[in-house]
Amino acid sequence: MNWQPPIHRSLIGASHRRKGVVCQDYSLTASFRSRSGVPIKLMAVADGHGGKRYWRSHVGSKLACEIAIQQARKELGKRLLSWSAPSSSSLANWHQWLKRELPGKIVQNWRMAVANEWQKFEKSAEQEAEGFSLYTYGSTLGLVVLTPHWWGCAGIGDWDLARIKMNATEASSNAELINREDSFERPGESTFSLCKSDALLHFAERSCVQSIDPDEQPFALMLCTDGIRKSCASDDDFLALAEYLVSEASGSGADGESTALDVGLNRITTEGSGDDVSVAIDIHGQLKPESEAEAK
Repeated sequence: MNWQPPIHRSLIGASHRRKGVVCQDYSLTASFRSRSGVPIKLMAVADGHGGKRYWRSHVGSKLACEIAIQQARKELGKRLLSWSAPSSSSLANWHQWLKRELPGKIVQNWRMAVANEWQKFEKSAEQEAEGFSLYTYGSTLGLVVLTPHWWGCAGIGDWDLARIKMNATEASSNAELINREDSFERPGESTFSLCKSDALLHFAERSCVQSIDPDEQPFALMLCTDGIRKSCASDDDFLALAEYLVSEASGSGADGESTALDVGLNRITTEGSGDDVSVAIDIHGQLKPESEAEAK
């Protein structure tokens, strides 16, 4: 079994639509092959902080996704990935790459990109006098790498990653929240960010690598910004939404279009927190949700 083409969506929040504020979220996916021909998929989401201090964070989030995808694709594309299952030492090496090496290049390139963007765009006299600051472009970032035998993630800030089992027969939930920022206690809406001087230190806390059992049943990974979980009263509600969104994504066409997924995201932000929402989903194996199986 292999990964299907990934799908990503970003939608401006209901509260931002009412206020006439631009969407601070961004998402991106990519499909390519390594130097040895191994198929690889990438998913990225980012959430610009918004607000007066971070007034170009919608650009910061866009650049975060683009640079993360570009850098991961550049490095993985030139590597001779194995077609066989990786050893424990190989997985450990990939984990180190996701903890430090790749994030270091992403952070460095993001800082250069936002500085270059500041120089290019037309500013008012007041903005010019204010001068450049990384905080102006502040954003989170979540990145997932998918290969035939393992997947891994890295990032910074308040994004979430859920794993959804498909064709499950157990009475328990099919979804679990496998990567979250909640273990770090900070007041209010504060979060780790690409704009902070210690950004690189916090990538390691969210980085992980997981091997894939060749006999494993189909499953999906859903990467999303915090607008989705903030729209839920509990984690159980979030996991139920994750199952729902994956089932909607499973009906996507070959071009990745999914009207049902777009409708679902709009309902989440309209009836929930009103925040911007972004999601990236990929499915390992042939997806066949229980809801579809029951309908047949």
